[in-house]
Amino acid sequence: MSEHTHRHNKEGPCHFSLMSLSAVKRLLFVAVPLLALWGLVVWAGGWLG
Repeated sequence: MSEHTHRHNKEGPCHFSLMSLSAVKRLLFVAVPLLALWGLVVWAGGWLG
């Protein structure tokens, strides 16, 4: 993926937090449309009462 070698900056924060954030964003980009679709199916099916 990355072309440079992995090195941590001892004076600054590790970049792993940024990688985690992008992973969370990717998860949300997948989960939100699926939840919206599921909500539409439940609403269309009249399963909420």
